[in-house]
Amino acid sequence: MFVGSLFFIKMSSIKNIYNKFYFGFILSIIIVFFCFRPLNSPWHKFIAGDGLGYYAYLPATYIYHDSNYEFKWFNKVYNNNYDYCSFESPDQNFLVSYQNKKINKYYQGLSYIWLPFFGTAHIIAKLCHYPADGFSLPYQIAIGIASLCYLILGLFYLRKLLFKLFQHHTTATIVPVIIFYGSSLFYYGIYMNSLSHSYSFSFISMFLYACYCFFNESENKTSYLVYSMLLIILIICIRPINGLIVLSLPIFVPKNFLKTNFTFQKIKFHHLCIIALILGAIIHQFVILYIQTGTIIPYTYSNEHFYFNQSHFIDVLLSYQSGLFIYCPIVLISFFGIPFLSNQKLKMILPCFFLVIVFLYSSWWYWPITSRAIIDFYAIIAILLGALIAKLIDIKKLKIGLVVFILCIGYYQLKSTQLQRGILQENYTYSEVFWRNFFRIHATNQYLIPPKSIIQKEIFEENFETDSYSGVRDQTHHHQGNYSILLNEKNPFSRIFAFKYPTLFKPNLTKKIRFSFWCYGSNDLKSIHIYLKFYDKQHQVLLETPFYINQETLKPETWDFQEFGYQLSDDDFKNKAPIDSIEFFIWNNENKGEAFIDEVNTEFLITNNSYEIIQ
Repeated sequence: MFVGSLFFIKMSSIKNIYNKFYFGFILSIIIVFFCFRPLNSPWHKFIAGDGLGYYAYLPATYIYHDSNYEFKWFNKVYNNNYDYCSFESPDQNFLVSYQNKKINKYYQGLSYIWLPFFGTAHIIAKLCHYPADGFSLPYQIAIGIASLCYLILGLFYLRKLLFKLFQHHTTATIVPVIIFYGSSLFYYGIYMNSLSHSYSFSFISMFLYACYCFFNESENKTSYLVYSMLLIILIICIRPINGLIVLSLPIFVPKNFLKTNFTFQKIKFHHLCIIALILGAIIHQFVILYIQTGTIIPYTYSNEHFYFNQSHFIDVLLSYQSGLFIYCPIVLISFFGIPFLSNQKLKMILPCFFLVIVFLYSSWWYWPITSRAIIDFYAIIAILLGALIAKLIDIKKLKIGLVVFILCIGYYQLKSTQLQRGILQENYTYSEVFWRNFFRIHATNQYLIPPKSIIQKEIFEENFETDSYSGVRDQTHHHQGNYSILLNEKNPFSRIFAFKYPTLFKPNLTKKIRFSFWCYGSNDLKSIHIYLKFYDKQHQVLLETPFYINQETLKPETWDFQEFGYQLSDDDFKNKAPIDSIEFFIWNNENKGEAFIDEVNTEFLITNNSYEIIQ
């Protein structure tokens, strides 16, 4: 049933406007994927991050015959295919210490559903003379295609579920579009192809559909039961905590269900095959866990834990860091659909279940993960949103609602773009940064320090309005006041500020220097270099740190905010003379064009690390 349901709707079967619209929606996903997702970028591989752990089981089993799952082959193969690693050793992406040995902390579920794509890629690699190592281009593309196929399959069954619940084509057709383009499902479905979240979304949507049909349809109960069992096993094998979705099932159970006389259809051969798959997946999961850990029910995440007494529930929903309602307002709007759900059971269970999941993840040591982990359960949000849209249709206010939804989609796409380009950052964004960059899509230089982490500070400002500055001032362009400083071919270099070493900078404290200014560059300005220099009493340079503004972060013919910073380490100056002074220099290094600098701020800060280690 599920495999037989194609994700691509045949043109001949498009009989009404709803199917035509949905076909266009699916086509748009495919176009976005192939037009905007880099297919062969050395910096953005399809198999990356957590996905390395989920995927590593496949080459370990079928290429390297690593029966003990020690992954000793991994680092060499990784280095042959990747230009970058965020860890000292590539296998640190997924291997953790467990009772004096290294194990893969991720479960095998994704490797099960990737197997057909992996096998195809392995054949192509050999036929087309690519390295048949599990990570060369054919394997990367295969996982990308797999993510696209399973995403479309999930959206297909989400639509079917919504139609079953609301019996309205408009609701069932519109909601998946809003959920996809207006939430993090878009980013993780298109760009993060080997992470589990879009897959979990799809299989949970399929599971809920199968369960609804089992409880409410009079025919094919055996099939729906078997399919739902297979799906819940896959869901758990991908991400065990997602097995909690079974707690939402009472919403589908009609009154007197247990007293109803219903019959199961005769068990057929394909039912037996699915049951065999279920048993095989369970046994295989336990075998691999036992091989790695010596037990069939280990806690593979080692030192990562929940801290229920330190939940960040409010931050998860409303903070500028990664607030669900702040970055995905469609989730907030969906809650307005609660009063319009068909019965009290739905009104109670759905929002409570969703908020319990939010609380659970908000108690995780790295609580910002909630913004992506909650994608797995977006089918619940889709049901709430469906209730709201169904009501808007009943009261003939759908056009107004659509305007709001389109604005929410545009807003999410803006914020998603800002997060991708580093304009906003998941762990460090605070109100000033959020609002200063509200509509910004051009890359910028920032050194973010959340205000709540600042213990002590000294701030020095210079707006060049007085004669205290000895360099070249100019009145042609200025951000505020009447003057700015000019760097051009005749005057390419300037010392902006000089300070005595701050008295608040003492050993064993977290010491930071932040330097910011407004910059106006002409069209032919290529780059600007900034230098932070530390001197001793004899004015000998102890340390020099450069910062760069290049064409990627230059906005010509407009004033733009630039910010840089440096964290001092006591080790930087070990066995060196004491620091006496600090100076900033700025340089139009190619002597081309004009750069105007205004409103310079230098901050000397003592901070804590509360925002860096999230518990």
